[in-house]
Amino acid sequence: MAGTVMDQISQCLDNKINFLLSGGAGSGKTYTLIQTLHHVFKNDPKARVACITYTNVAADEIKERSPYSKLTVSTIHDFLWDEIKDYQKNLKQTVLSLISAEKSDKESRLSYSSEAEINEESFSCIEYQNYRDLEHGIISHDDLLKVANHMFATYPLLSKILCDKYDYIFIDEYQDTQKPVIEIFLEHIKTPAKGSLCVGFFGDKLQSIYATGIGNIQSYIIAGDVHEIIKDDNYRCAVNVIELLNHVRSDITQRPAKKNPDGSIANKIGSAIFVYSDSDFDLRKFKTSDFVASWNFDDFRETKVLFLTHKLSAMRLGFAELLAAYKYTESLIGNEPDRLAQHLLKIGGVLFHYSKKEFSYVIDEIQRKIRTNDDKQKISSALTYFSENLDICIEELINGFDKEHLIRKDDRFNEFIEHHAETYDKIKTLPASQVLAYFKYYNDFSPYSTQHGIKGAEFDNVLVIMDNGKWNMYNFKYYFEETPGKESIIQRTKRIFYVCCSRAKDNLVVYYPKPTVQIIERAKKLFGAENVHELTTLQK
Repeated sequence: MAGTVMDQISQCLDNKINFLLSGGAGSGKTYTLIQTLHHVFKNDPKARVACITYTNVAADEIKERSPYSKLTVSTIHDFLWDEIKDYQKNLKQTVLSLISAEKSDKESRLSYSSEAEINEESFSCIEYQNYRDLEHGIISHDDLLKVANHMFATYPLLSKILCDKYDYIFIDEYQDTQKPVIEIFLEHIKTPAKGSLCVGFFGDKLQSIYATGIGNIQSYIIAGDVHEIIKDDNYRCAVNVIELLNHVRSDITQRPAKKNPDGSIANKIGSAIFVYSDSDFDLRKFKTSDFVASWNFDDFRETKVLFLTHKLSAMRLGFAELLAAYKYTESLIGNEPDRLAQHLLKIGGVLFHYSKKEFSYVIDEIQRKIRTNDDKQKISSALTYFSENLDICIEELINGFDKEHLIRKDDRFNEFIEHHAETYDKIKTLPASQVLAYFKYYNDFSPYSTQHGIKGAEFDNVLVIMDNGKWNMYNFKYYFEETPGKESIIQRTKRIFYVCCSRAKDNLVVYYPKPTVQIIERAKKLFGAENVHELTTLQK
């Protein structure tokens, strides 16, 4: 196909050809998705379109920018649940089938540890929640994807219904989508009505940093099931940052596309440097270096320090024990924190904004009605006490907020605690200060973040710390030294390195403690020898 990116997308839409828009960081993929929606509805106002996103935040953004009545926007979990939830008999049969599947079939099997026998009569219906209780018919996020995939594979009528329901389905951040979802859209629904539904994917395989994501759909491209369209713009980064990104990857060579008000290409030069030293990272010491002298580390929206793991950030911010109490970190830090984490975030939010004298936020969040000045005084007195006594335990903080009718313990909270007593028992005795630190971290009110946590974000200045944090999934030494026999770890590390470097709009500094000679030489190839410095040579 020839023409601009939108010309190629238009050809795919008109001919109902599945397509993939591949674009590097800062290429404007979401903007192109919005343009695609505008194109569809301009040509056919009655078109039935679904747009599937990875997060609720992304879904809200697309809804706001594309207010079409025939457009359905949701996360993949909500979308699939809406498609299967009414077929309860088939749902029950599927859940029971996956529970009894061979233990070796880990990809599709639902693990069930209870000794209680279950059958179709064991539960009145199958429900979808953010926790699992198979004995009572409750499936979790991960379970839902397995169940949906099995149902679309087993019941072809589901695929026909979906094809009759929509003309176009667009999937944002496809690389983070799990394998069962890709199988649904590219294997199960293509047989009954090929050509009646067009599926469009938007994303970047090099920004696949979640272990559960499909990563790429290259096999479907090779098979001719999907047509790939390359977008080589970069609207975010300065020239020197783009030059580094082009050295990191070879499949897409980006070009500066950010424009000045007069329409000309901005071509801001910026900086991308590699700094090393013979000691561990010390932010206070590093702030004395010439290359970050102009950075405002107090402005968390402008400047960001990135670590590989939440653990490293939590240690520096003071909520490491709270993080360690969770078996699954995503339940605390992820896009959809569990019920206990949500409760802690509400309390932390009230404490944080009260300390900033942002009383309108506090009034909106608390559940105590304010009718008189006496009510205001009691609330102020309670919040002052909690703010000044963060050495009390978390359970005392939760109970205190409940007793004062600030943030109440509702039925959902109590039910969650009952089902997750082990986690709560670890958390309840920790100091309340960790709740406030957790809130600041989760809501970006701190200079620290993780290289997982900032995908999609951008900052004027970015400092990346090359510390594996004892996480064996990644290894910066292997990546920089190109260690033989470690290809899978190297590829994962390359992707996380690319994501964090591409967050920088203007200035990027990569800090590597105690590197080998090989690492320094590789850095010179990536950054340019003139941009590689020992920390002592940068200090004032």
